[in-house]
Amino acid sequence: MGTDRLRIYAPDAALDRGDDRDLEAARPADRWTEVSPGGPPYRLLWCRVAGGAPGSPPDERYYADEVRPEGTDAGGHIEWEAVPGGLEGITVHNIAEAEAGTHLVPEDTVIRVEERPDRSGPPEMVYLTNVPVERWTWRVARIVSYSGGTYTVQPVRREEGGFENDGDPIAGVPNIGELWPDEAGYLAGPDGFDRYVRILWTPAGWIILLHPPRMV
Repeated sequence: MGTDRLRIYAPDAALDRGDDRDLEAARPADRWTEVSPGGPPYRLLWCRVAGGAPGSPPDERYYADEVRPEGTDAGGHIEWEAVPGGLEGITVHNIAEAEAGTHLVPEDTVIRVEERPDRSGPPEMVYLTNVPVERWTWRVARIVSYSGGTYTVQPVRREEGGFENDGDPIAGVPNIGELWPDEAGYLAGPDGFDRYVRILWTPAGWIILLHPPRMV
């Protein structure tokens, strides 16, 4: 059982807890005002990630449309619909990817977004989210095709029975180990064989670094 103890702040201080109560009353009830100099967000909303990205190469920014829950499907999962008259094509910054050079939130993902005024004058609204993403430094992938100087690859994972597809195919992956014109596309052939390579992540996207065998 807890008991109140008298506190003495100075020799002539009153022996009561009034000072403690005054300090507690002076603290803001909203925790956002304690941790964020900009105060609480103007509002919170749900958004669905749309296709495309403002950056070239893409960065932590995403286009998104405002959505709301409309019910659940047969499996009990939430279904979403566009908000009538809601926001469309807004630019959302994923602070989890800021300065990381990644753009890994899949299209059609529903995310929680904060709408906040920025520090410009007059202020404009900015849209922030915090969606952690798994950033791979390298992966194993199967060569699918070659066209226009780059490869399309299929990321895979190792299972007991062999390699299984792991995610969507990735297009536009260059092999920077192909130094001469006659080496271009050598990973794409011959037909009838699966070719597995290691792909590496860079701020500009995935690359392959594999030199063709050469005879001296």
